[in-house]
Amino acid sequence: MRRGERGRLGVLFALIGVVVVLALLAGAVFVYGRIQLEAADTGTEAPTVVTVTAGESLDQLATSLENQGLIKSALFFSAYARIRGVQLHAGLYQVDSAMAASEIINVLGGPQYCRPVTFVIPEGFTVDQVADRIAATKGLDITRTEYLAALTQSGYTAPFLSIRPAGDTSLEGLLFPATYTVPDCATARQVVQKQLTAFAQNVVPKLPSSPTQAYDDLIAASIIQAEARFAADFPLVASVINNRLAAHMDLQIDAIVMYGLHESGQPMSTADEGIATPYNSYQNPGLPPTPIDSPGLATLGGALAPATTTNLFYVTDPCGHNHYSVTEAVHVQQVDEYSNSC
Repeated sequence: MRRGERGRLGVLFALIGVVVVLALLAGAVFVYGRIQLEAADTGTEAPTVVTVTAGESLDQLATSLENQGLIKSALFFSAYARIRGVQLHAGLYQVDSAMAASEIINVLGGPQYCRPVTFVIPEGFTVDQVADRIAATKGLDITRTEYLAALTQSGYTAPFLSIRPAGDTSLEGLLFPATYTVPDCATARQVVQKQLTAFAQNVVPKLPSSPTQAYDDLIAASIIQAEARFAADFPLVASVINNRLAAHMDLQIDAIVMYGLHESGQPMSTADEGIATPYNSYQNPGLPPTPIDSPGLATLGGALAPATTTNLFYVTDPCGHNHYSVTEAVHVQQVDEYSNSC
């Protein structure tokens, strides 16, 4: 072989060698990069809420993620994120160390994380009181006005709303009292829907199939909730309600009157008794138009299974115990006896 040919072959082999080395290096870098984009850990720690600030760069975020042990390599994460065309948006995002880089990038490109907020709606709360409680809940950005406005909206997933009489749009009594946990970004409408769903799950299965009877029982339960403190009194108050309705007597229950005056929980005065509203149970026969609060399951049980008595009256002493009677004369005596003492 001539010297020139040997020289050209040497150059060719050298080039091939360089190509092979570069290919091996590229392969090694690729493999190493894939390893660096794998999950940083097994995710045994609690998820981390990452804050992306306005104007923060990919490199800054990647460094922060690496420092928190959420990714293996800020360098490779940044490069991969750029290839994926990530656009950062300020906000909160929840990730954990068990996520691969691709999963974290998916989170960053998705909806922001909302922290859970818990609030309690006690049994016996009216819609006005519920609105106050939600507006006062720290971390929940819903005003009283927004919540009350949501109660007037239509289109909720709640077929049981048909138990209300035609023209009745009130959700009083249909917002199940319970402990709720919702995202802090929840809207007033979403909170109302959650309460209606809880009512559907907890109350609707217990109601009679007749819409009219179901609503009447719910109204009775709300009255019992306002008028009885102890479980033993629930079926007894229900009995008085039913007996007075059967005898075509006005219910004459103060809690109903005060609800109509938007003063639930306040004592009724003689002047209050004379104010005409659809809820004045001294002037209007029968049950009130709607429930007067959100009853619990125990009071609903009393309404659904009233005691069998002939009682037509009761008076509540300062300790919350009810005392029952059949005649008005005995009732007057009990009022004198128990109004100021237990």
